[in-house]
Amino acid sequence: MYNDNNENDSQYRYSGSDIPYNNTNNNSTANNNTAFSSAPYDAKKHKRHKGGFAKKAACFVLSAVLFGAIAGSVMFGVNYAGGKIVGSNKSNATGVNISTVSNNISNVAKTNSAITEDTDLSSSSKMDVEAVATAALPAMVQLNGTTTVKSSSYFGYGQSYEATSSGTGIIVGKSDTELLIVTNAHVVDNIDNLKCVFSDGTSASCSVKGSKSDQDIAVAAVSLSDISSDTASNIAIAELEDSSDIKVGQQVVAIGNALGEGQSVTTGIISAKDRSITVNNVTFTGLLMTDAAINSGNSGGALLNSEGKVIAINFAKTSSDGVEGMAYSIPVSNVKDIIDSLMTKQTRNKVSSDKAAYLGIAAVDITSNYASYYGYPVGILIRTVADDSAADKAGLETYDIIVGFDDQTVTTMSGLTNMLQYYEAGEKVTIDYYHMEGSEYVLKSTEVTLGSKKAS
Repeated sequence: MYNDNNENDSQYRYSGSDIPYNNTNNNSTANNNTAFSSAPYDAKKHKRHKGGFAKKAACFVLSAVLFGAIAGSVMFGVNYAGGKIVGSNKSNATGVNISTVSNNISNVAKTNSAITEDTDLSSSSKMDVEAVATAALPAMVQLNGTTTVKSSSYFGYGQSYEATSSGTGIIVGKSDTELLIVTNAHVVDNIDNLKCVFSDGTSASCSVKGSKSDQDIAVAAVSLSDISSDTASNIAIAELEDSSDIKVGQQVVAIGNALGEGQSVTTGIISAKDRSITVNNVTFTGLLMTDAAINSGNSGGALLNSEGKVIAINFAKTSSDGVEGMAYSIPVSNVKDIIDSLMTKQTRNKVSSDKAAYLGIAAVDITSNYASYYGYPVGILIRTVADDSAADKAGLETYDIIVGFDDQTVTTMSGLTNMLQYYEAGEKVTIDYYHMEGSEYVLKSTEVTLGSKKAS
């Protein structure tokens, strides 16, 4: 088994929202400080413009007017009746059935002369890349947003600018009110103005339901009321497949928002299983390696089998000089329970600053390198606790290490601070933390009633 825990972290990079760029410059630069928001988006459709024939003779004018009036009345009646029966195309997607990728690939297979009725679609040796791509592309989305990039000079002076970040998401479900999208945590964490771009080119505002940064998995949601019925008829829902029986050499297809330029398709094989890498001081294990091209913007995209089912979620590639065809994906089997849990969480929007929650701690980050050297858990080490604050009332103490907030993994103080913007003072949440007992850290949980900074 390959393990790179002793390797330099910089040789690996995320392949998703690591391409923020200055709005005035299209050159991509690596960055993982991304965020989420639910800013409104105007989804009004463009009106169609009808043309007409040039007037040939004055005697035709009256007949044209009469014909137009009659035809218009007829079409109004037809559209009205159609709207009553199946709903107007301008209505939203609430209550509309959305097809699955499996149904799509079956339909493609029936019309594809290269696949006969007795073809075994589950056989990796008979993979039809065109059929898989055609069926699965409607289930993939672009996830675009903005983030503030800060830079500093040698003399300590700094500046900040707004950059754009892009990644990929996979439509994996639909509730009564939301379309559910799986992606990488680093694609959506700390991103503002998060937008979801569907396969038909339409966009909608997107919110994050929850994320697990130590597994690099997140679930986002788009309100069905923000999706037109036209768009609903053009998108699809991907199925997550058990990846425990994946074979080395099995053919796969990767789909993602490569370079932030829209969805693209690459193909390859499973090169290796059960690999480990360290990215930004976090070690990920049990990964699949593939030679399918994975590039910036592909993070959160799907690695698909011959049936068009998602067997893994693409998230990182090597950046070592002279190394090609080496990218990593998170097997669905490793994170299926996390995805199911995140899909049921409440979708949150940022609250006003006067209502935002406050915990009352000062802390430092314990990175994986620091943790392995000193034997600490990875998380947020509390340095001070404000008197009579929410943390103080919940029993949190100096040197406790926070690792979880409301069933979400937290590894940095900036990440925790960002989460608190989506919770109101007075809400109750569970915080997971390690507490020193004797000579070892013991994992504990406590219920915290979040306070208000103004009241502190």
